Amino acid sequence: MIATITLNPCIDRTVEIEKFLYGGTNNVLNTRDDISGKGINVNSVLQHLGIENLSTGFNYKEDAAKLTDFLKKLGCSFKHVEVNGELRTNIKIFDTEKSVMSEFNEKGHAVPKEHVDGFLRLLEEEMDKIDVLVVDGSVPPGISADIYKEIISMANQKAVKTILDASGDLLKFGIDAKPFLIKPNVDELEYTFNRKIENEEEILKTAKDIVSSGIKYVCVSRGSKGAVFVSDKASYIVDPVKVDVKGVQGAGDSMVAGFCYAIVNGLPEIEIIRHGVACATGSLIHSGTKLCRKKDMEYFLPQIKIHKL
Repeated sequence: MIATITLNPCIDRTVEIEKFLYGGTNNVLNTRDDISGKGINVNSVLQHLGIENLSTGFNYKEDAAKLTDFLKKLGCSFKHVEVNGELRTNIKIFDTEKSVMSEFNEKGHAVPKEHVDGFLRLLEEEMDKIDVLVVDGSVPPGISADIYKEIISMANQKAVKTILDASGDLLKFGIDAKPFLIKPNVDELEYTFNRKIENEEEILKTAKDIVSSGIKYVCVSRGSKGAVFVSDKASYIVDPVKVDVKGVQGAGDSMVAGFCYAIVNGLPEIEIIRHGVACATGSLIHSGTKLCRKKDMEYFLPQIKIHKL
């Protein structure tokens, strides 16, 4: 089974505007609200791909029904620790002319230590049932930046494969625990290693250094430029697929779901990156936070061009 962690779930309000005018009046084309959070997005895609999965994390009492009703409708199993407060709301402004998303994210409510400890106990109880654990997204205020490091170390003790998709200190500290796979973008790599990365060669070198430190796979997401994937066996450059982009929110989470699909099905490493990019591309063709479906993945799989170095 695949389990995800969403410690800071939210409502994503996506607003489509033909041409975003900073400081001016913008006419809205479409608006939609979606229950979201990086882990929950991964659950959504996994459910569409037919993969057994579990959502874990926090839920907020004032909006608890919104999240549980969404997951029930999705058909996804879930185990959450309830805390006081309401779901944060993130505003996503999508410029349809430029296919660019501008995000305004709330921080969320602080979570007391006793609830954090309760979540860690819950996760430890479930660990024997988990094959792959997706550790991703932001955390509420007050939670230590090394929590993902603690969770990954816990998973490693049970031989559970972990995928880390986070930013800032959550990524920086999480890497120390040696997750199975990480999916940073270039900006996140620069922050983590305090160095400027200006070209493909430097991306490859940094990714190889990470693999040499004991992390099995590194996928560097490059947005419209594709991706770089490095293992201890080989390095791969993946070309982007040209599509009419309807939305970019959740593409990275769809990529993680594609990784999970390939891993639990025992596919070779080149198929891990192929399925990841196919799912990410399959998400781009949908508006709002509507994400990749299995038919999308199957459609794009043959179109993914991978160059083994």
